[in-house]
Amino acid sequence: MGRLKNGLGKIPIAVAFVICGAGCLLVAIALTKCTVSFAKRNILEIVSSYELDPTTSGFIYFDYTVREESEQDQVQTTITTGDESMKYSVLYDLDRQKVAFYAHMDEIAAVLWYTVCLAIAALVFYRWKIRKPYKVLMEAVGNISESNLDFSIDCTGQDELGRLCASFETMRQELVRNNQNMWAAVEERKRLNAAFAHDLRTPLTIMRGHAELIESELGEDENLEEIRDSIHEISGQISRLNSFADTMGRIQRLEDYEPRIQPVSVAELLDALRETAALIYPGGTVEVHSAITEKTISTDEEVLMQIFENIVSNAARHAKEKITVSLQAEGENGVLTVQDDGSGFTKRDLDNALSAYYRGERTGEDTHFGLGLYISAILARKLGGDLALENAPEGGARVSMKFKNVQKDLRGI
Repeated sequence: MGRLKNGLGKIPIAVAFVICGAGCLLVAIALTKCTVSFAKRNILEIVSSYELDPTTSGFIYFDYTVREESEQDQVQTTITTGDESMKYSVLYDLDRQKVAFYAHMDEIAAVLWYTVCLAIAALVFYRWKIRKPYKVLMEAVGNISESNLDFSIDCTGQDELGRLCASFETMRQELVRNNQNMWAAVEERKRLNAAFAHDLRTPLTIMRGHAELIESELGEDENLEEIRDSIHEISGQISRLNSFADTMGRIQRLEDYEPRIQPVSVAELLDALRETAALIYPGGTVEVHSAITEKTISTDEEVLMQIFENIVSNAARHAKEKITVSLQAEGENGVLTVQDDGSGFTKRDLDNALSAYYRGERTGEDTHFGLGLYISAILARKLGGDLALENAPEGGARVSMKFKNVQKDLRGI
């Protein structure tokens, strides 16, 4: 049995198609001939039953002629009336219908059997050559789309689809190796960043101590004012480098963070958004709008608020008078949008604002590291969403954060 399966599996798809088609044709021809023969035999039996004496009163005389050499049997009938002619004419009508049915069966049989055999041949071909590879490949595609590579693809077939399955298995193995290499590189980068941030603190601490010592030894001598300014500048840069090292460690911790999804009251969340925005932008107007009322969403509130703080801080640096915040549902997702009334993003900003250490072109300031939106994008992906930047039609920059796990019973106002 195993040898038979292997032999059938080696047959190319084109040859298998021809085999199924030829088998369909042969079986249909055989069945059609059998059906026509069966019909002729039944016609002869019906006609033979009416061979009676035509002089007998009350009986039906059926005069028939069957010509085997002709393409179609011809039957001629004559009815002799009598006392019971109505009774026998009913019998004659029934038999006449049978004869008519069998006479046309050769035409019906050809269409019927060719259709049935074609459907069976297609089913056999599908089950023989297509069903298993199709099922295997669809399962493989489903697993890969879900980022699950912990499976294997059965590629026992040796025809074209079998080789295609083998190619998919090779691709899966390459994806596994690439993912392993990628994760190894990511882990190595994390270790290097952590080591760099850790080792950087020691010399910075020493430099800070020496700078403070030198500054204290200079005293209040006016002739050394320029030196004091230089020492003060050095101390500021040391503080900046310390903040940079802390930020690197923070980014590493964020990449390893796993969100804690819990139900969050929308009303309480809106209050938190208002309070946070007012604290970050106390000198201007903050408007908070919502298309969700008295419902709950499922998300990590701590992460959501951290993203919001970064986005609002970025908007507050460029807003003129007002920041607008909106929270709404989009299908099963939530969308948190922050818009300012500033000059908007430049083309370069739109291309690079989500990159690490990009500080923007809008103000030329250098008081921040350019990590706020980068960190927000990392956290947004942790919540199953992403960050999008655009310029509002009415002017100003707009940052939208989409996050998953919004409950399905949310309804807009």
